[in-house]
Amino acid sequence: MKETIEEFFIKQAVPHDFPNHVDYVAIYKSFRTFMNQEIHKEIKTMTSRFNPNVYLNDHSAEHVQMVIEKISSILRETGFDYLSKYEIFILLIGAHIHDAGHIFQGRSGHEKTGKKFLSELPKYISSSIERITIQKIAQAHSGKEDPIGALESNMRISGEEIRTRMLAALIRLGDELADGKSRSSNYLLNNGLIPMDSQLFHAFSSCLDTFEPITESHEIEMTFCLNKNHVNATYSKPSDNGKTENIFLVDEIYARTMKTFCECLYYNRFVPEKLRLTTVSVKIHFIDEEKLEEFFEPISFRIKEIGYPQLMSNDIFELCNHDLQRNGIKLTGEYIMSSIKQAHESI
Repeated sequence: MKETIEEFFIKQAVPHDFPNHVDYVAIYKSFRTFMNQEIHKEIKTMTSRFNPNVYLNDHSAEHVQMVIEKISSILRETGFDYLSKYEIFILLIGAHIHDAGHIFQGRSGHEKTGKKFLSELPKYISSSIERITIQKIAQAHSGKEDPIGALESNMRISGEEIRTRMLAALIRLGDELADGKSRSSNYLLNNGLIPMDSQLFHAFSSCLDTFEPITESHEIEMTFCLNKNHVNATYSKPSDNGKTENIFLVDEIYARTMKTFCECLYYNRFVPEKLRLTTVSVKIHFIDEEKLEEFFEPISFRIKEIGYPQLMSNDIFELCNHDLQRNGIKLTGEYIMSSIKQAHESI
């Protein structure tokens, strides 16, 4: 196994690397132990208590470790020292709390409750701005209302400059990539013991063999292996209108690979060019597990930006939001003309 950014941090960082020469490595190790022993292992159980129809795929310490490994894969091309040791500390703490809020209220709004765990950090971290910054960075891993863009680009904490948006983007994409067959409860899935509303998530994870960022070629590789049960079954999936639809796993793969591509585009806004990921390369195998042979020709496709870029809206007032409004009125040519005329007449 290649070295992770966590291993690099523990091995290389010394108190001199941090504000006020505090031993942040010791702080991180203590906090990691608390989260691994007391929080991560309880997430699935607590979420099922809040909603018995939900049985999450793995959100344990192994999932956090997978997030860290995916972030490490992204950063190996530049070297881990592209981040300061203090930025790595904030990144690692953010990775540990990003999903932990599930234990308080289940999946809905879980990203907003991670701050409850920051009080467990040793009390000699006295800076409240430090805790707030970590919370905001971790919270931005979820949501479609541009949570990373809402953060300050850079912040200075105890004299140290922190690239806030970049750290949030790394955690968010690391979480997106931290999926695969190790997250699925395969025995429960195969024996029909997972609630219908959660079976699709476990089926997707169970057939995802490779999900890896390749920064040299600026792409993400995804490889799936479907068996005959995967192909023949349909799975329940909630739709945006609140109803439930039945879909095939292959169609869910198409939807999820598009989601991954959208996450790449969002991530790319906040990282330097050498860390950007511009293509999602996908291969789907159909394998008979008894005969160990393909029963359907593999499907291969690549998702990337093509053609002339399109705006999500052709209405500049919608795109620019309040920048082209004053007192709730759009700054149209007619409005400007009449305002100037009115002002001139009142002189």
